[in-house]
Amino acid sequence: MARANSASATSVDEAAAHWAARSAYGEMTSESRAELEAWLAADRRHRGAYLRAQAGLHAMEHAVVSGPPLPVADAEIAPRTSRVRWAMRIASGCVAIAASILVMIALDVNVLRPQPTMNQVMNLRDGSVVTLLADARIDVALSDHDRRITLHGGEATFKVAKDTSRPFVVRSGEVYAQATGTEYSVRRHGVAGAAVHVSEGSVLVWARDDREQAVLLHAGGELTLDPGPEANEQTHALPAPAVAQISLDDVSIASAVARFNSLNETKIVIDDAEVGEVRIVGLFIAHDPERFAQAAAVVANARVVRRGRDIVLQRQE
Repeated sequence: MARANSASATSVDEAAAHWAARSAYGEMTSESRAELEAWLAADRRHRGAYLRAQAGLHAMEHAVVSGPPLPVADAEIAPRTSRVRWAMRIASGCVAIAASILVMIALDVNVLRPQPTMNQVMNLRDGSVVTLLADARIDVALSDHDRRITLHGGEATFKVAKDTSRPFVVRSGEVYAQATGTEYSVRRHGVAGAAVHVSEGSVLVWARDDREQAVLLHAGGELTLDPGPEANEQTHALPAPAVAQISLDDVSIASAVARFNSLNETKIVIDDAEVGEVRIVGLFIAHDPERFAQAAAVVANARVVRRGRDIVLQRQE
């Protein structure tokens, strides 16, 4: 019976090592993630074995990454490249990694105790500096046209190297935060949201494809957006009025009015189509449609009148 129990434990450890290696370095599809969850739920011993296998894998990786560093010129992000090259040296696939974990488990190597979480600093090849807090995970894509970061979890701070020709965009779920040279942090929020805080400069924040309804945050401003899992949900929480602004860059008054109307109970109505076609540039307080209407009237040679709760832009007679 003892021999059977030992064989059973070995089988569980083998499966746990396989899943830990596959999760870290394999391509997990939705089907394979569901298979993993089912395996974890099948027996309470599975989750403990899986956690031990993850810890063993982490310790192995840490030992290699802590060795002699790679020249920064060889990598877009030196720590990440080290991990990739290490994984390639360990084996051509997950099987060898799993086998290494099993050896560590069998020898009862003391690597399973929780270690203090340290922030990780990454120097990108464009000169920007990223600080990953706790369990933050990112992907980086730098091109000649833009700089794109995907935040998969946790929180990260970005000190962006100034480059007006290549916007720096951080995506967290379905929320985007764009700058060209500034310092700000992004924290994953909910399933598809983000919390953005600006330390220096200004950052444009929007959800999904609603860039025309973006909010411009200045230093000290913060904003949390959680558009939810459904693409047709349009709930946009605004920050305090002092930092909620709409930036208009040569757009038609009609388009600008649509943006204000989507954010305010008081609506702006355009009585004359020619007024709506006039283009406008400026930075306006998002919760103050009256002030925007007055500015638009000056630009379009129109006038502002009240019609019930509506603000009406009429062409001058």
